[in-house]
Formats: sequence, structure tokens, C-alpha cells
Amino acid sequence: MKKVLVNKPIHNDALARLAEEVEVLTPFTASREEILEILPEVQGIVLCAGFKMFAEEMNYATSMEVIGRHGVGLDIVDVAEATKRGLPVVFTPYGPTESTAEHAFTLMMAATRQIAYLDRETRKGNFDIRDHVVGFELLEARLGVIGFGHIGQRVAEMCRKALNMKVFVFDPFIDEKKIYAAGAEKCDTLLELMEKVDIVSLHIPSIESTRGLINKEALEALGPQGFLINTSRGDVVDEKALVEALRNGTIAGAGLDVYEPEPPAIDNPLFALNNVVLTPHLASFTEQGRRRMGMMVVEDVLKVLKGELPTYCANFDVLKQSK
Repeated sequence: MKKVLVNKPIHNDALARLAEEVEVLTPFTASREEILEILPEVQGIVLCAGFKMFAEEMNYATSMEVIGRHGVGLDIVDVAEATKRGLPVVFTPYGPTESTAEHAFTLMMAATRQIAYLDRETRKGNFDIRDHVVGFELLEARLGVIGFGHIGQRVAEMCRKALNMKVFVFDPFIDEKKIYAAGAEKCDTLLELMEKVDIVSLHIPSIESTRGLINKEALEALGPQGFLINTSRGDVVDEKALVEALRNGTIAGAGLDVYEPEPPAIDNPLFALNNVVLTPHLASFTEQGRRRMGMMVVEDVLKVLKGELPTYCANFDVLKQSK
């Protein structure tokens, strides 16, 4: 029986489905070194945050036939290296869409009304805080979406339909007609978008061209009434610049689910700020979302191990070569 390693907990239904056809290894609390020791004996991996599959890790995976990514972000898999080695990389492009979009929307609401800060003060008995905090209303506000993939499109749809927000998009890879068809307006540059909007929501992968994209200049363009929401990847934001912008009022506030590095250091200066809402990289973690992602990746891992074509593969050329 073939073996598949799952490095972090996924939905129980997905684990059960996997166990129907393969031996499942679940070293959820193992160190990186311990996982490396296991890699030579497995034919597949279901990869969650906390472990990467780059060239060094693949060198240990001498029996590997498929890499499964539990999620949409492929920054923890070297797809080009996997392709060189003839390893299909399957992932879940639609699995986290709804859950992550709803979380971004939640952070937007929480940040613009300073919910986390008000909650802390109310618990302390500081009811007079109500005389000192004034929120920002989202009805007909201007939303900037950076990255107009499945999640970005869903966030735009939620904001447009629920709150009649005007949506602007910066995504050089999306056709202008598609943006207009979604009821949004295309911006040609990042700074053009930042200057036009009240809230920016990030939905971009961590690649060379996006790391540090939201820098001091971009935050200054967003301005003192602006809010930044990030449910994508921590390193697309210059965190030092963001801290300074939040401290000195360059922007009004932020809602963050991701950091660089992760987990953030216990003394991360973001933790001392009252105008930021923080969650621990769990935007996709709903019962429904976890089940969708788990079942999606598990079914495709099993298909590859049985010699069948997977539904969602990041490097289909590998499958063509194996024909």
C-alpha cells in the first residue's frame, strides 16, 4: 500500500477518504528534521503551512509521485523544480475562496469600526471609550482589490452587492473586459488605485514581483483615511513600513491575517497598536472551506497515485510528458 504524509491536520472526512486507499502518516507535531526522515518512504504528500517542498526537501523524497497543496498559494512548493523531477503538483484553487473572502470582509468591518480595540476596552470596564472612537461607514465607500482571482472577485462582489461600494482593481494579468464585467474599474498602476480608494484588500501570491509591493510610498498614497486588509501573504507588505504608517497616522488602520515571518515574533510591534485587527493566518479555516480543500486535494492525490488525471494541477506539462 502506498503512503501519503499529511503534515498538518486537515478535515477528518478528507483524512478518512485518503485512508480508504493509502496508508496515511500524520506527523502533525513533527519538526522539519523529523519530516525529512519520513519523506523517503512516502509516495505522496498533502502539504499545509509549516513545511515547504523545495529542491532540498525533494532530494529526500526519493519515492515521491505527487505533491498535494492544501490551499491555493503555491509559494511553499517549488513548482518549477517539481516539474523538472516529473512530479505533479495538485492544489485547491477553488477550495478557500468563500471562506477567505468572508474573512477579508470581516476584517474590513472590524478594522473600520476598531472592533478589537473596543472589545478590549469594554472588557476592562472602560465604557467611556464610546466617547473617543468614531468608526468609518462602508456604504458606498471605495474599495481597491489588488489581485482579481477567485477570492478577489468574490470580495468585490460582496462589497458591491451588500454595501454598494465602488470597486477598483489593480491586476496586470486580468483582462480589462473581465474587470468591467464584474462591475469594477481597472487601474493601470498600483499608486493610481491606492490614491483612489478608502480600503485596499490584497489577494496576490508571494512571488518576486509582489514581495514588498505595499511599501511606504503605496501606504502614503492610501492616505490617513485609508485601511489595508491582507489575507494573502505577509511578505507582500513591507511590515516595517506598515507599522510606521499605523503609528503615525499615515493610514487609519489595518486588518491582517498574514505576517512575515510566521508565526510573528511575540514582540512584534503590531501587537501594541490599537488600530489594527489581527488573526493567525486562518482566513480559509471554516468547516465548509476546510472540507472543500481537504477533499479536493485528497481526491487529486489519489488520482495521480492511481495513474489517473487530476482535476487541478499546477504543472499539467508533467502529466503530458508521462503519457
